[in-house]
Amino acid sequence: MLVLFSGLFLSGCTLRKEAKAGLQIITGSEPASVFIDGSYLEKSPLIQKDLKPGEYLIRIQPDNSQLAAYETPVTLRSGLLTVLTWEPGQTSEVSGGVLYEMEKIGSKEKSEVTFISIPDGVIIAIDSGEKQIAPLTLTDVEPGQHEFEATLPSYEVQKHTINVVKGYRMMVTIKLAKNDILPSPKPLPSPTTGSTEASSSGDQSSEASQSGQSIRISTTNFFFNGQEVLRVRSRASGESGELGYAKVGQTYDYLGETKDGWYKIKFNDTEGWVSGNYSALQ
Repeated sequence: MLVLFSGLFLSGCTLRKEAKAGLQIITGSEPASVFIDGSYLEKSPLIQKDLKPGEYLIRIQPDNSQLAAYETPVTLRSGLLTVLTWEPGQTSEVSGGVLYEMEKIGSKEKSEVTFISIPDGVIIAIDSGEKQIAPLTLTDVEPGQHEFEATLPSYEVQKHTINVVKGYRMMVTIKLAKNDILPSPKPLPSPTTGSTEASSSGDQSSEASQSGQSIRISTTNFFFNGQEVLRVRSRASGESGELGYAKVGQTYDYLGETKDGWYKIKFNDTEGWVSGNYSALQ
């Protein structure tokens, strides 16, 4: 995903009436219905400049029923325009976009940028400089236009241009879209029958002997506290809760089950799941 907002100039979108707030929704080539706190607002793309400031729940419902809906909280502030760009996919995992919000800070001479990412740990590079990990707040950012790039292995890259304004903090929330999900690892033969049948639910789960089998964590290019790691999830999904971090190069006991490209492992005396994109069965 490559989106360049060279024309996105939030300071120029300050509204005439300080008691009002603005909202802009862009959904690329996919039209969608936009709801605010459950009430229909308008079709996208849209821009409203007469909304009451406050906290709201925005829902984007694509006209194409095969595309996933999206909900997110937003804060509309007096005299400012909040912008949400969204590229819907067939599931939430392969959908992505960016939410731009602004708020005043204590100093009228300084400017700040905060990056929040979903998933967390996204690699941020602003103006092709040093790569840093979100969540991230940059203080004393030079006012004016800046380009940033958000990357993470197995996710679509996002590139955007923002305009930083004196006296304000720009808050950029990035939801990365996952690349096409790779097929599940080949089911292992059953230790009793020599074959594995797909479960009746069609989720391609499999059982295998745990004896002498382990999962080795492959390189991820994701570092936590100086250690290259892979997230361990509570379920076989990139959006499930995190149990912790498995270290790259180490092996973990395989618990005999694969599902949708994920391996089930023993992790810190509990059960967890790691992506088959960054691990291998031994």
